[in-house]
Amino acid sequence: MKWILSLAAVGGFIGFIVYLNSLPTTGQPPKAAAQDPKPVQKAPETATREEKKQNFRFYEMLPESEVVPPKVEEYSPSPNKQNFDYLVQSGSFRSREDAERQRAQIAFQGLRASVQRIDLDNGSVWYRVNVGPFTSRSQMNSAIDKLVSLNIQPLIRKIPKES
Repeated sequence: MKWILSLAAVGGFIGFIVYLNSLPTTGQPPKAAAQDPKPVQKAPETATREEKKQNFRFYEMLPESEVVPPKVEEYSPSPNKQNFDYLVQSGSFRSREDAERQRAQIAFQGLRASVQRIDLDNGSVWYRVNVGPFTSRSQMNSAIDKLVSLNIQPLIRKIPKES
């Protein structure tokens, strides 16, 4: 059985090589074009330069496509100028026990977490686990790093400062 498969593979390979040798080569020019006795006349170079010169409308289109960026508040790192604090929501649960379990897990990391009861219009009750509030982004980012190490994907919320 092995001999038959080996002979079939060798026969197929030899057939493929014969097929490749029978194909015409593309690198050789046709014989009729190579034996053309008529001399080729060149066009004057000025005519070809004019044909190659293209009409670009870049300078006409540029002023029409000017984009004016919108006004954006500049970032100020000092917390005194911010009128909001950061609150990190680490989870939302239907049962209070699950929310308290996550709050305790977060408390072991040294973060201050709280559980907030939310009553929806359809009558359902949810319990949110919130960490914070934080007055600066750096405090919030360090808390997020600790939450991510616990495999918790937090949600960042901005809340108005209490006056």
